[in-house]
This record gives sequence, C-alpha cells and structure tokens, in this order.
Amino acid sequence: MAETLESLREITVVAAVIRDDKGRVLMTQRPKDRHMGGLWEFPGGKIDDGEAPDKALMRELDEELGIEIVILSPLTFAVHEEPGLRILLLFFDARISSGEPRGHEGQAVEWVTKKDLPRLPIPPADAELIRLLAEDVIP
Repeated sequence: MAETLESLREITVVAAVIRDDKGRVLMTQRPKDRHMGGLWEFPGGKIDDGEAPDKALMRELDEELGIEIVILSPLTFAVHEEPGLRILLLFFDARISSGEPRGHEGQAVEWVTKKDLPRLPIPPADAELIRLLAEDVIP
C-alpha cells in the first residue's frame, strides 16, 4: 500500500565527493548510535528549512569535519525510501580549500582508494555512486 503524504517524512541531504591529490575519496563512518550506524558514507548532512544546498553542504562539513570546501559541480542524486521516510540525496564534487578533516562528532574519517570503496559497508543510496567511482565512470 502506498504511503499517504501525511505519514511520509521527506528530507533532503547533501553530500560531498572529496578527492585528494592521490585520487583517494574522503569517507566518514556514521556513529553507531544513529540511523544506519556504523556504515561509511560521503560526508554531508541535512538541509535546514530555507537553506540552499551548497550552503548546507559547506555548513555541515565545517561543523562535522572542521573543513572549508569549494563546490565544483553537482554529480548525481539518489533517493532512499523506507517505511514513513523518503530521503533525497544530492551529491556534489568538492575540494577542501582549508582545514584537515577530523571527526568532530566522534565519527571515523578515512581517505579510501577508489578500488577499496566497494569493500566498505555503505548505505544503500550510496551504492551506485560508489560503483561509478570505483569503475572510473566518474573520474
């Protein structure tokens, strides 16, 4: 049976694909006590009401990792649905302009080679982007 609009919570999340000069991708591990805890993901977070996606991504990465970024371009999007919840994920290509990423909320932070990305336990919505990166479809 389809969800009614009244019972479906919808949120939009922004995430960054950040690569270093060796081509490794920055990944963060969700805290164990949160939804999908322990899974690895592209860093980012929820967009606040009235906030522009690019500003939300810059804010989230400053708050969570202590870095400032430059957003280069949109990459792709994904939709994740579960009972009562629909999440729209917007992925952006970005670079660090200042700071060294550190988990300010207790999350692990790792630079991962593209070939090692598919080995990480990840949220379902990240799977296609992981595949595209690992296969160099997205350089």
